[in-house]
Amino acid sequence: MADFAVPGALACAQLFGTWLLTTGVDRPLGHGQWTAVAVSVIGSCLALIWRRVAPVPVLAAAVLLNGAGLLAVQSTETLVAGLSDGVALYSVAVQRGRRVAMAGCLATFTVAFAVALPVEQTASDLALNEALNVLYYIVVTALGQLRREHRERRDRLAERLAGADRERSAAAGSERERLARDLHDVAGHHLSAVVVHSGAVARRSDPELTAAALSAAAETGRDVLKALSRLVDVMGTESEDGELDAMLPALCQGLIRVGVPVSLVVEGAPSASRGPLLATLRRARALRGAAEEPRGSGLRPEVSTAAYRIVQESLTNALRYAPGASVAVEVRHLPDAVEVAVVNEAPSEGGSVPALGTGRGIAGMRGRAKALGGTLAAGPDESGGWSVRAVLPTSPTSPAALAGTRRGPGWPEVLDAAVVVFCAILPPLLAFLPPDPVLGGWSAGGSVLVVIALVARAVPLWWRRRAPYLTLGALILIDVGWALTAGARSVDLLGVLVLGCTAEMIAVYSVAGHARPGRPTWPAPFAATLPWAVAWTVLLVTAPDARPGPWTIPFGLAGGVLFGALVLLPFWAWGRTVTGRGQRWETTARETVATRTGEAVQAERHRVALGLSGTVLEHTARLVRIAEAGAAGTPQDAREALDGVVEQARAALIDMRALLDALDEE
Repeated sequence: MADFAVPGALACAQLFGTWLLTTGVDRPLGHGQWTAVAVSVIGSCLALIWRRVAPVPVLAAAVLLNGAGLLAVQSTETLVAGLSDGVALYSVAVQRGRRVAMAGCLATFTVAFAVALPVEQTASDLALNEALNVLYYIVVTALGQLRREHRERRDRLAERLAGADRERSAAAGSERERLARDLHDVAGHHLSAVVVHSGAVARRSDPELTAAALSAAAETGRDVLKALSRLVDVMGTESEDGELDAMLPALCQGLIRVGVPVSLVVEGAPSASRGPLLATLRRARALRGAAEEPRGSGLRPEVSTAAYRIVQESLTNALRYAPGASVAVEVRHLPDAVEVAVVNEAPSEGGSVPALGTGRGIAGMRGRAKALGGTLAAGPDESGGWSVRAVLPTSPTSPAALAGTRRGPGWPEVLDAAVVVFCAILPPLLAFLPPDPVLGGWSAGGSVLVVIALVARAVPLWWRRRAPYLTLGALILIDVGWALTAGARSVDLLGVLVLGCTAEMIAVYSVAGHARPGRPTWPAPFAATLPWAVAWTVLLVTAPDARPGPWTIPFGLAGGVLFGALVLLPFWAWGRTVTGRGQRWETTARETVATRTGEAVQAERHRVALGLSGTVLEHTARLVRIAEAGAAGTPQDAREALDGVVEQARAALIDMRALLDALDEE
């Protein structure tokens, strides 16, 4: 329906408007000119019927027909050109990409300028009309491209809503993968340490070592219970409770407690108390001649978590496959990344490798690094040991993060610039260009000051999207000051202020469409009437034939507010209805998808929590109880408890592997 309704309404408006403009003038249109007007208008509007199917040919037809009609009529006092070609250009901008839209804009203006040269009678008329034409075609193109981007964005949201079930499945799968990775990191690390250390002590008959092993096993078991409870907590996040540089010493101390020699070096991190490891850090900095004080890391939580988990998994692998070998952990804070290196020496001769691995460790570490846009390399080094080296960017540089980032200025900025230029040049052009300038006879110095003031007045409109209320407030203050100072000295300057009223209209529209959610926008059109009220009152008081009385000021203020509200309220309603409604729809769509995705994630967490409660958590709780009972009993009870601790730790690892395999099968 719109394919036919828009061209029909536009043709009627052009023909009727041309009749109104040419009736009663000194040089009315003749029959031949009216024939040219009818052919041009009807032909270009008929072409608009196919503007969605073939926008570029329709634009070419509309531009050529309008140009031919204007040349035949030889008068700009008609509506032959500028309307149907604008609609066709808008359709090109909506249906085609940036390059085609810009080429169409340039071609349309070029033809309009070439046609206007023999028609315009004075240079001032030509300058004014072509300046407005430039802004007109740029704004039409920008609006069309913005409409295209808005439509593409809504299509993507509609697809997401239609595919909400697929997205829920994908979110559940992603959450399963994350839970599996964290479950492996948290439980596997600690329980493997218990199996290796307790198994080694059980082969000896040393009561002191047995008591120490039971104490370490009980403490480690409690850590596992606490970590797993945090893992499946519905309010849990990816971050840890602290900075990376505060968590790593505690992690390394845990392995030192079970007999693994670990050294930690942190470069570029805050100097803080790290217990027995602080001397290692200071020695490392002294050997490197570091003169500067370490600076704060300021890492994002996901970066800290990834670095911590990579170190944790690397230490676990060293404990499994190179028992007794020393391990060196090094973390370097660079300006835009964090480098993590974990290197262990070759295992001692005759060392046995327990078959406790799940085959997920290195893959999980690589997945964490890749998710942040980083890299990870793991493999044997030249000395026969094993090294893990990761580089994690500290800024959001992953492909997913960069996909939603728009680089450089886009069509919104083009439209904002066009608005600023339009509101800056229109009042000066109308004020000073002949044949009927509003400020005729002004000196060059005074004219320059007025032009500078009018241009500066339009500058706040650049921020109309980002800070609409501040933009409107700045315009109100400027215009009220103009009316009270310049307007009080010259009635003509008040007329120039009226010529710039489009700035308030645009500012009110911007408040209605771009204000932050939750902020009321209805006061904007009423606040914007303040300059109108002040200007109208100043005019009533300072006019040459004015006779102010006691009711002059109240009448002027009330009349200005009423008239201003009648003019500005439609612009507020327009912004509220068009722009605001679209933004509210997009926000609601995103919230709907996010809610459904969040439900799937929470359901997956709940399912994993149920699986843990009957398997890994149960065996770990038994491990803690057996270790505590053995530590409180006789030496014989302690030796038997140590065997039970190893058995429960192995059972917990086996159940954990089964749970991870079950997650992988889905």
